[in-house]
Amino acid sequence: MIVPEIRTDRLILRAHGLQDYGDVLRVWSQPEVVKHISGVPVTAETAWAKLMFHIGHWAALGFGYWAITARDGAYLGMAGFCILPRLSEPALKDILGADPIEAGWVLDPAAQGQGLAQEAMVAALHWADGQPWPETAAMITQDNVPSVRLAAKLGYKAAGRVEYRGGQNQLLRRARGG
Repeated sequence: MIVPEIRTDRLILRAHGLQDYGDVLRVWSQPEVVKHISGVPVTAETAWAKLMFHIGHWAALGFGYWAITARDGAYLGMAGFCILPRLSEPALKDILGADPIEAGWVLDPAAQGQGLAQEAMVAALHWADGQPWPETAAMITQDNVPSVRLAAKLGYKAAGRVEYRGGQNQLLRRARGG
């Protein structure tokens, strides 16, 4: 599978590669990054697994997360889509009717607050709107106000609430072309 490269005014969304391992470790080991996701900064071992997750999604499913880079090549984070067999209560498919393709985005704190996550996700969703999926979903912790706000700007609407890893999360959905 060749991962499509997407260019925006300020960003390049490209395939993750082995060269990104250090950047994945750097970004995901910051407490501010994982605060609303797992609460646990990654280790060298879990950063490697995360990188393989990104590469493997594209290889196995034909979609996944892109590496977000600045036009100068600086690694800023990741954005895209995945399927995760989450052990939430209730199950995501019980609310959405199927196991969802989830949208997600993470930026290095130094790159936050500049509209880059929105720019990356608008481009990613434009690509997704050309796929045969009827919708995508997002699961965001209730207290992650910036991500909830961004999801609304991207067209995601409330679908319900789930408990996941001991915390309450909003489940949102966006119809193709939404």
